[in-house]
Amino acid sequence: MKARYLRRWSFGLVLMIAGLVAVASSPVQLTLTSFKVVLATNEQGERVERFLPAVQVAPGDVIEWRLSALNTAEAALNTVELVIPIPPETYYLQGSAVPLVLKRGEREIAVAPRFSFDGGKTYGVPPLYREVKEVVNGKEVTKKVLVPPEDYTHVRWLLEVMNPGEQVEVTLRTVVR
Repeated sequence: MKARYLRRWSFGLVLMIAGLVAVASSPVQLTLTSFKVVLATNEQGERVERFLPAVQVAPGDVIEWRLSALNTAEAALNTVELVIPIPPETYYLQGSAVPLVLKRGEREIAVAPRFSFDGGKTYGVPPLYREVKEVVNGKEVTKKVLVPPEDYTHVRWLLEVMNPGEQVEVTLRTVVR
């Protein structure tokens, strides 16, 4: 299998899109990083994951995306969207985006990820369905078809409130096509 390179502009574009979607005009400082996930064996003979810079990747390689967000404002922010676009050279690794757990006093709040297959226009909880039109017995009918995770284009975590100085990180993994 021939190795191929994900162009630097692809990662830059993802960072730019994530920044524009998540902050709009709010004082949220975002950092999007990507790592190639490599399995290795440690000194005890256990299989462990290592994270390397995602500079050179090949089809089948797993990339972990980490979006860190920091509220630099002196006040709480309402309705903060943290969005990681899935680069078209990759596809979403099912189950890799997990809820973000926030501490609010003595309780914990889980913010579940939502997924989009239409370029970030709409989001939902899997299973996701799209409508397709087909001609059956000479009539056009609309059917709902399951959207596979490989067709997801964006993942979003929607925080109702982000406190001043609060920093959070969300992650997901993709596989190089």
